Amino acid sequence: MNLSSKTGDELILFLVLVILVIFAIIILFIVFGIFQSLKQINDEGSEKIVESFSFNVWWKSLTGAVPLEKEEVILLSHNYDGIRELDNHLPPWWKYLFTATIVFSIFYMLDYHVWYSSPNQEEEYLQEVAVAEKEIEAFQEKNANSIDENSVKLLITDAKVVAKGKEIYTEKCVACHNAMGEGGVGPNLTDEYWLHGGTVKDIFKTIKNGVPEKGMISWKATLKPNEMQDVSNYILSIAGTNPPNGKAPQGEKMSSNSTSTK
Repeated sequence: MNLSSKTGDELILFLVLVILVIFAIIILFIVFGIFQSLKQINDEGSEKIVESFSFNVWWKSLTGAVPLEKEEVILLSHNYDGIRELDNHLPPWWKYLFTATIVFSIFYMLDYHVWYSSPNQEEEYLQEVAVAEKEIEAFQEKNANSIDENSVKLLITDAKVVAKGKEIYTEKCVACHNAMGEGGVGPNLTDEYWLHGGTVKDIFKTIKNGVPEKGMISWKATLKPNEMQDVSNYILSIAGTNPPNGKAPQGEKMSSNSTSTK
């Protein structure tokens, strides 16, 4: 989805709408002027007193209000306990506005459901989600280098984090720990036993600094902090999977509670 083109289309539609509104207002004033001129000509022909234009006269013509002293003209014959009914009509401005909403609804339907010029609610939602995801990625990228063994987070419920961690594990760690973490040159990563601690902080620290005396290199020069966080969470996500041909336990046993909460 091309967000920039959508934004450009919306800007063009907005400008067209503004021009149409201005044009409609100009036409309204022209029509009103013609109406007033015709009314004046008609009044002169019928020898009525011609009133010069004023805002009050214009407002009365717009609202259709009947003066109190002339209400007997629109008085109906209904009489209930001394209460009489006036035959007041809807004010002209209300009728004009109602007509305008009908015209607007036609253009709205054509715009959204025939021409598909403007995005509907679902498309707008997807656009906003796409923008938000980009902002999240930019924020994470900006703060990726601030992660260390003290600030690393346990994110094993985040499918994206685990998936990224698996990719890194498959590329960097399989040679020593095998494809399912069952262990090979390195220890089994799926059981409850850990040589250097089994919390997310411990695993991050081990990946970052390595274990040179055991042949495990430091990955801090190769992997970004957020990537080490991802692979640490992936390793925790495969705990208890019991793959076949698992290497015998090594190190100290850690409770599942301490492994999953720190």
